[in-house]
Amino acid sequence: MSTQTSVKSHANGKSVDDITMSEAIAQFKEATSSIYDAVGSIGSATAANAKVRLNEGKARAIELEEKAEEVVRAKPLVTVGVAFAAGWLVSHLLHRRH
Repeated sequence: MSTQTSVKSHANGKSVDDITMSEAIAQFKEATSSIYDAVGSIGSATAANAKVRLNEGKARAIELEEKAEEVVRAKPLVTVGVAFAAGWLVSHLLHRRH
């Protein structure tokens, strides 16, 4: 007592045995097109996400720049001293390497 199961296609309800080669190729092309569309939409979503993050980064950089300008205006001598010390330290470290 064997039972035969026929697999139905989603497009037109035919069994696998009833599908012609041209119909199979057409279904394959349709599936491939759907895959390309899905990958394209993922790429678009990723690009949109990257643009959002880039804009957030730019806004954060502008905020930090404004804060740095405020500190420089509030304490110019301290800023010059810190810049001098940092430059001296970098110079000293680079000079030791050679």
